[in-house]
Amino acid sequence: MSLLQFTKTKAFRISAVLALLVALYALAGFVLAPRILRSALMEDIPKTVDATPTVGEIRVNPFLFQLEIKDFSLAAPGGEKLLGFGRLFVDFELSSIWHRAYSFAGIDIDAPFVNAIVAHDGILNLSRLSPKTPPAKPREKTQAVPAVRIGSFNVRQGLVTYEDHNRPTEFAARLEPINFSLVNFTTGAEGGRFTFTGSSKLGERLEWHGHLSVQPIESDGEFRIDGLRAQTIWEYLEDRLNFAVNSGTIDLNATYKFSLRDAVDLQAAVSRIAVNDLAVKPKGGDDVWVTVPSLLMSGTTVDLSKRQAHVDSLALSGVKLVTWLEPDGSFNLLKLAQSSPAPPDAAAHAPPSPPTTAAAVPSTATPPSTATPPWKVDLGEIEVREASISAEDRSTSPAAKVLLAPLAVKLGGVSLDLAKPVTVSLDTRINGAGSLNVSGDVTPQPLSAQVSLKLDGVDLKAVQPYIAQRTSMTLISGRLSGDGKVRYGAKKPALEFAGNISVADLHTVDNALHDDFINWDRLDVSGIAFQHDPDRLDIQQVVARKLYARVIIEPDTSLNVKRVLAGPGATVVAAPAPGGAPVAATAPVPATSRGAASGKAASSKAAGSAPPAAASATMPMTIKKVVLHAGQANFADLSVQPNFATGIQSIEGTVLGLSSKVNSRAKVDIHGAVGAFSPVDITGEVNVLSAALYTDLALNFRNMELSIFNPYSGKFAGYNITEGKLTTELHYKVEGRKLDAQHHITVDQLEFGAKTASKDAVSLPIKLAVALLKDRHGVINLDIPVSGTLDDPTFRLGPIIWKVFVNILEKAVTAPFALLGALFGGGPDLQFVDFGPGAADLDSAAADKIRAMVKALNERPQLKIEVPIAWVSELDRPALVEARFLTQVREAQSGKGGRNKSPAAAPDFEQLDAPAKLELLTQLYAKDVGGEPKFPQEVANLKTKPELAAAKTDFLTKALHEHIAVTDGDLTALGQQRATAVQQALLTDTQLDPGRVFLVVNDKAKNQDGKVRLELSLR
Repeated sequence: MSLLQFTKTKAFRISAVLALLVALYALAGFVLAPRILRSALMEDIPKTVDATPTVGEIRVNPFLFQLEIKDFSLAAPGGEKLLGFGRLFVDFELSSIWHRAYSFAGIDIDAPFVNAIVAHDGILNLSRLSPKTPPAKPREKTQAVPAVRIGSFNVRQGLVTYEDHNRPTEFAARLEPINFSLVNFTTGAEGGRFTFTGSSKLGERLEWHGHLSVQPIESDGEFRIDGLRAQTIWEYLEDRLNFAVNSGTIDLNATYKFSLRDAVDLQAAVSRIAVNDLAVKPKGGDDVWVTVPSLLMSGTTVDLSKRQAHVDSLALSGVKLVTWLEPDGSFNLLKLAQSSPAPPDAAAHAPPSPPTTAAAVPSTATPPSTATPPWKVDLGEIEVREASISAEDRSTSPAAKVLLAPLAVKLGGVSLDLAKPVTVSLDTRINGAGSLNVSGDVTPQPLSAQVSLKLDGVDLKAVQPYIAQRTSMTLISGRLSGDGKVRYGAKKPALEFAGNISVADLHTVDNALHDDFINWDRLDVSGIAFQHDPDRLDIQQVVARKLYARVIIEPDTSLNVKRVLAGPGATVVAAPAPGGAPVAATAPVPATSRGAASGKAASSKAAGSAPPAAASATMPMTIKKVVLHAGQANFADLSVQPNFATGIQSIEGTVLGLSSKVNSRAKVDIHGAVGAFSPVDITGEVNVLSAALYTDLALNFRNMELSIFNPYSGKFAGYNITEGKLTTELHYKVEGRKLDAQHHITVDQLEFGAKTASKDAVSLPIKLAVALLKDRHGVINLDIPVSGTLDDPTFRLGPIIWKVFVNILEKAVTAPFALLGALFGGGPDLQFVDFGPGAADLDSAAADKIRAMVKALNERPQLKIEVPIAWVSELDRPALVEARFLTQVREAQSGKGGRNKSPAAAPDFEQLDAPAKLELLTQLYAKDVGGEPKFPQEVANLKTKPELAAAKTDFLTKALHEHIAVTDGDLTALGQQRATAVQQALLTDTQLDPGRVFLVVNDKAKNQDGKVRLELSLR
């Protein structure tokens, strides 16, 4: 058949039509379809969104059902590109017909990009891609998702950039390349597998692969983040945070299951979250405050529908915290959690707030019938290893510092159920020396705890800044140890502690004197049982080994203890320099300390003026046993020159049964020694813990060398001591706040030496006082009782004892014979010897006093006695005149009766009758005066003989008395006779040394009831 004939056949026509249709189809597909698609893109997109499209080459293969678009992008009116891609390739499959689904052999997007920018006004540039006039939503029933099958969907070398200019500090981030792969995907239940990867130029990488289905919407898979820089997250949140992060990476591995049916259901299992080399510092600061070398969270599961989360473990290693307390009481680390302050122009960048309506629209929503259950979160274990905390308290000067390193903390059973107990374990070293261990259970709500504590060798020097802030003392060394159990909770008692505490090698120094204050080798407090609410304290035993204390009386007579505890900068007032003012010996005091001290002083002054508050109930307290081993107490008195110093060494003893019960009595038995050979013991009963104080103590000091008291002797007695021993037996009893103190003091062989020039010496003949008090064996025994009430603010035991002692000396030297008379008989007037006027013989009373005096002088061998050669002229002169007159009368009577008649035989003159008296006196007058007497006219005028005789007798008696002369020599002779009589009585048949009796001429004689009283003296 010819070609012409063939062209006329039906087959040819059909073939031609088919060929034409194919040609037209090819023309439409290869030529027209790209143009139509380009035209649609270029015209419809600007009408729909506020963006200008740009399209490169478009290819359509109508036979392979393939579409390829290159260099597509959408740009904002300003020309900035919003999004686009380098190449889009779609390979549609004809198998969609029998698969009854839109089937694609593959969809490829190469080099896609998204350029998201938030402008200064807060508007996202991508919002321009929103439809200009969104179509009204038709009320239709939800239609099923069309069936789609995709063999492979790939995104290669994607790029996402993000910039935020609506911030005080602009933020920019870039993620590339982004790769995504989805294979064998269907919108049915089978879904498809996908893979997504992304990375940044900084090495951050994201991997996500799994399964995805659309009907129903479900997905499961796993994702992984490697090397996410913490700084990237911080840079975005920088303006909201008050800290800076310059290092640190985050790694995450997780699997998940997601479903969206009736509700969102998400289950995630995060096998690992790791944070490495994280460093946090304050904004604008150079020092890192928080360092986290390693954080690992493992075994995390989250179930959204059940609202449950669980973490197997959270482990941190090598964490370092640098923290301190500011002077204003704030913590530096809390500043990191504060919001960063907005800059002044932040308000200009903030988006405008939407207008508010005048009235709120009432809500018509119906509350759910059942409350949403709370989340349940539990954490199996939190563990911190090899951590360190460097802490300072900058409210003190210098700052108190403590370093906890290495620190290990372990928490178990942590959850949002605060009623469940949390297991706590802490172990750390403190300042590189001591250690602290804590273990137990803590319940957050209501707060309760039951933990065990253990301290070992914690260096107490760390607390020195606090001590320096409140005292004038420096803590040189000290180590705190202890163990115990603590319980806290709502159950009464609210707080309980049971355990032991010890402090070893304590050494403190008085800042002003630069000398030891309180030290000990070891102090053990064992068997402590303390409780609060109600309060109670019980201690089994307190043991102090080599306890040392220094008590000093300052130059201004104040105690060093009061000064040291008064606060920093307290001064020691030195003794006045010659010609100068008192000198204060102390270190310079900071102004703040002075202010604090003055504030405290003002507070104390105000407190002192306020009425006392009602006393609170005393906490029940018991200390079963206090033991002292090898203790020592030193005492110094800087108020005397030269300074006085002594000490009690080798203090050993016990105090048993201390208690706050009113009727309790603790047994005291303490022994020591002053020097090597002067024992000291304190025994008795006390109650010092009760409000009702009770003391019944005996304090005995034996064989103490008096020479050590020379500073006091020189100052107060005016003489140094060259020899002597002191023994005291003191007894103090306090009951009902009434004091009864007995002081028995024995001084043996006291001898004074050189006299001092002290202006404070008592104005008494101290040597005489000592001689009066010292017995024949050289011993002085004194009993000094003191009583009073402790409620008397003026009652001070020391000054009272000194006053009583001085009174004894004053009485001894001002009334020495009264003292001797009381001791050895003779009465209070032992020093007085009475004589009749003109007489020199001792009567019986005087003889008795002399015998008592002899006994006293024998018992006081250092005393010497002075016997006065004295007389009383108004008594002795008339007596001597009368004696001579009577002698003359007797001689006249004897001469008248004959030479052989003795005067004793003559009758007494007073027994003569009046004429005889007159005759005898007339003869004496003629003999002694001469001539006849010339009587006064008033005598001569008398008429009666008896009256005349009596008047003449009186006249002649008076005239003869006036004619008798008694000279001072006669009186001196009388005084000598009296002194000799006393001397002979003292020395005759006695053992007194005559050298101790002195006859002295003085005027110690007086008229005592018509008798001449001589006053003996001692020296």
